[in-house]
Amino acid sequence: MKQIIEEVFEAEKKANEIIQNARQKASEIRQSAEKDNLEKMSQAKQKGKEIIQTAIDNARKEADHIRQEKLQQSEREKELLLKDENNLNSLVDKICNIVITAEDIK
Repeated sequence: MKQIIEEVFEAEKKANEIIQNARQKASEIRQSAEKDNLEKMSQAKQKGKEIIQTAIDNARKEADHIRQEKLQQSEREKELLLKDENNLNSLVDKICNIVITAEDIK
């Protein structure tokens, strides 16, 4: 009987050791998983920042390109208007000269 009780105590002791080892192993696994998750979240944040920065840089470049195109277009239109104005002034001068010459002939 004593031997059976000793075997039961020994079995309980081994079971407690196994449970303690399992708890320790579970704790280590949980800590490792948490560490991995933190690292992955940090990497994801960094990647997100890089993507956003790239998008911002591209948007700035595109905005600058559009601005430059609009400035060039405005400059071309201004030149055309000035050229047309000069042509109009020249045409008005010619008409005035014709009218003056016609009056002189009479």
